[in-house]
Order: sequence, then C-alpha cells, then structure tokens
Amino acid sequence: MTRNASTRAMLLLIGGLLFAAFSLSIPMVFAQDGNLLQDPGFEGTYVGRGRADLNTAAPWLLFNAETPRNYDWQNRADKVYAFPHRSQPEIHGGVLSQNINGGYVTFTVALYQTVNVPANTSLNANVWARIKTCNIGSGADNCGSAVESGAYVKVGVDPTGGTNPFAPSVVWSNNIAPHDRWEQVGVTITTSGPTATFFTFFTQASPSQLNNVWFDDAYLGTGSMGGSVAPGQPGVATAVPTQRPAPTAFVAFRQPLRPDGSQHHIIITGDTLTGISTAYGVTIERILELNNLRSARFIFPGQDLLIIPAGEVAGTGTVTAAPTRRPTLPPLPTLSAADMTWLAGGSGVGPTPVGMGG
Repeated sequence: MTRNASTRAMLLLIGGLLFAAFSLSIPMVFAQDGNLLQDPGFEGTYVGRGRADLNTAAPWLLFNAETPRNYDWQNRADKVYAFPHRSQPEIHGGVLSQNINGGYVTFTVALYQTVNVPANTSLNANVWARIKTCNIGSGADNCGSAVESGAYVKVGVDPTGGTNPFAPSVVWSNNIAPHDRWEQVGVTITTSGPTATFFTFFTQASPSQLNNVWFDDAYLGTGSMGGSVAPGQPGVATAVPTQRPAPTAFVAFRQPLRPDGSQHHIIITGDTLTGISTAYGVTIERILELNNLRSARFIFPGQDLLIIPAGEVAGTGTVTAAPTRRPTLPPLPTLSAADMTWLAGGSGVGPTPVGMGG
C-alpha cells in the first residue's frame, strides 16, 4: 500500500469515527422525539427524597419550601407526601403520573431537572397537570375540587442552569388552576447554554382536607408536543418574590355583638376556623373549647359558634366586671328558613364542612 493510499485510509477511518460519534451524541441531547428531559412521563423508577413517604421519579429532584410560615399550617414540608399514581383519571399518558399531596396544610413544591442544552436555541417547556383541593362533606366520600384554596400550577425554565425556583432568572409561564381536569401549561425560552433547568411548580393559599397535584408528560425541546398550551411571556425572565404574602382570602367578616355582650359567629359558605380566629383575635383551640368541638375539620354553614362569652376579654379567657351601663343593641334578626338555605350555600340539606382551621 502506497503512502497516499495509507493516508486516505486513515482519513476515511477518522472521518467515519467522527461521524459515528456525532450521530450517537444526538440522542443523548434530544431523546424521545426531541425531548431533552429524562423520564418526562414519570414512568420509571421512583426514589425516596429523605423519607420513605416522599418519592419522585428518579431524574426529578424535589424542591420543598419551608418558608414563609406565618401560620402553623403554611409551607409544611414535613407534611408533604409524594408517590407514583397508578389509576385513572389522574393519569394523562402511560401508566403512571407523579402525585404530590398534603392534607390540612399548604405546601410549595417544584420538581426539576437540569439538562444539557444547545446555546442560543428557542425551546418550548410544558407539562400536563391536574389539581384536587377540597373538603369532604359529612356523610360523603368525595368532593369536587374548589378554587377557594388558591392552588395553581406553573412551569418555568432557568436558562442559566440554576436550581432555585425563586431565582429571578427563571422564565415562568402563566399560572393555571386545572381543578378536576388535565391541562397543559407552557412557556418558550431562549437558552444561553450549556445547561438549563426545567421546573414544574405547585402551591396553594389555604389548606384543605384533600390537597393534591398530579404531573405527567413534561416536555423541553424545540417542538411543541401538541395540546393546548397556556403560554407565558416568551423569552422574558419573570422575577419571583422570595416571599409570598400571607393568605388573606379566608379572613371571616366580623359579626355584631349579641345583646348580652357575647360574640357569636354564624358560619357562612367559605368560612374557616383559621379565618374566624384571625377576625376575632381568639385562638382556634379556644373556639373549639367553647363549642365542645373535637376538631376544626367539620364546620358547616348556618352553625352558630360562640367566640367570646359575655364579659370575657378576647384572647385572654378572663371574665371582667360588666360595666354599670351598657348601650342597648338592637336584637339580631331571626334567620328564616330561606336565610338558612342561603347560608348553607343554597342546598339547606345537612351540614357540609366548608373549611379548615389550624
């Protein structure tokens, strides 16, 4: 073999090796029809995240916030549970979805993956999600998901590869609230390379007995992967505050004193013992004690709760001497059957728990 022939053979061999290496490298970046994520359908092995009852699909790391905590039930990372879910209708595709839940508390979580990405490339990020947040009524075995919890899902990407979902560099989608249904949410970003982090995020404003989110069929790549996507602001980094404001939507309306000076509260739809406690400055434990209640779980529209006995100072449990003269207050109106039906949310049939406290 001549020197020229040997040189040509060597060049052909090197070229073939380079082509093979390049060809093999493509699936490592764009796996599963262009999806950069590993196990995007949450179908693979699940691993514990510090506890036996806190499990996520192996490639998906878990961010589980513990702050802010302005109430005992707020951001209770220790009361969050995560498992593979195996039954319909809480599966969007395949045979499994990722469930995260925490009853009677709120929690703020994000599942995330950091992946290699091509620089200066427009990528679409999306995920399918489903929410169920509600309180089961007396005598019932299920409930319809309720928007009053303030629960929502969003998806985001940090093009710098950071792993803090509260970093200002994260580009977020709009928030969605897919109660008792599957809905896809997505955002478009431009990578800066060489890595980016995909987040799927869930939180709530107020606790509920059933408090669940399911994630399935996530995607990060140059394609759209179909479906109806709620778009975010493409390529715009959305600053996320380090603290969310304390929930205020469930603070009850103060009701007038009774003629004897006692404070009562008639439950209306949407009230919680937490909101009632905040409104009157009386602890939940004291309200339970005054009304011979074992738990804050079951309060119902139309129920008359004693909040402060006559002559007692709010928040102290101390009875004070009645003043020598008291202004005469007009009697509270007598509730008619129609009033009670309205207070009970329109049905008037049996007590239905409407809130959580503590």
